[in-house]
Amino acid sequence: SIINRLVGSNVAKVGQGTDVTVEAQIIEWNDLLLVDLPGYGTTKFPKNEYFETFNVEDFNIYLCVFSGKFHAADTEFFHHLRNNGRVCIFVRNHHDEIWEDGKSIDDLEKKIIDDVRKQVKSNESVIFTSCRNKKGFDELSTAIETNIDSASREKWFKSAKAYSIEFLEKKKNECKNHAIKYAALSAANGINPIIGADIAVDVGLLVTLFKKIRDSYGLTNEQFELKKQVVQNMAPVVNNIIKYGTKEGVSMLLKVFAVREAAKETAKYVPIVGQLIAATLGFSITMAAATSYLNDCHMVAKTILESELAC
Repeated sequence: SIINRLVGSNVAKVGQGTDVTVEAQIIEWNDLLLVDLPGYGTTKFPKNEYFETFNVEDFNIYLCVFSGKFHAADTEFFHHLRNNGRVCIFVRNHHDEIWEDGKSIDDLEKKIIDDVRKQVKSNESVIFTSCRNKKGFDELSTAIETNIDSASREKWFKSAKAYSIEFLEKKKNECKNHAIKYAALSAANGINPIIGADIAVDVGLLVTLFKKIRDSYGLTNEQFELKKQVVQNMAPVVNNIIKYGTKEGVSMLLKVFAVREAAKETAKYVPIVGQLIAATLGFSITMAAATSYLNDCHMVAKTILESELAC
């Protein structure tokens, strides 16, 4: 459930109990590799075989997710990670079910934090989440972002669901950096001597790039249908996002830059200087088209997020 909320899609199987998963559940989502490990120290997965069975130390960051009382097995797992220089974030899920007669929620949260710290003998923080009402996921996402390296952080911004406008802006910046890389490929392709071949490659590049941008924002057709009341005033923009996600649509979009495309075709046959001009035009055409598509996706995603934050 935590994984599904973090990426904003039902990619992980969900079941009740710690022995539901018979093996590590590996989820590839955009540029992320997420692994849902079975419960540690259970009947099916004893402690003495667990770390070798699941290659536990291969991962970048760990979430220790619990919803009841913290167990001694969880403590052992944490100390093994800590002794090997790994980062572990404690996540108390099902916050919406925390209740005790005569106790405030603040008192109950403090009791849970104190219990975790007593068990692990370390002044650890606990992030409280609820998959039902999405509580705590902005805080959890920030904690993950803070504790991973820069390369992994770029992947996180591109692939994780945004739970704040700030995160959405970071996502846009990463998509823009990705667009620059694709524009550079188009620049290299701009000097292709085969007539029309460079245009075909540009179309392919943009189709791939546009899909990555849509995936990054989670803008699927199902999402548009689910949020149609929210984005009803943006129907032309949504239609463009869908239309320009195809080869035919990209070809139509490139017609907007037809004059520059014609100049590129002409220029590349001029020795040296002409090839530089063609490469520059190839970069600018792809970048302009990508920026337009990215801005549309960002605007729609921001509208959807603002509606979610207002609830």
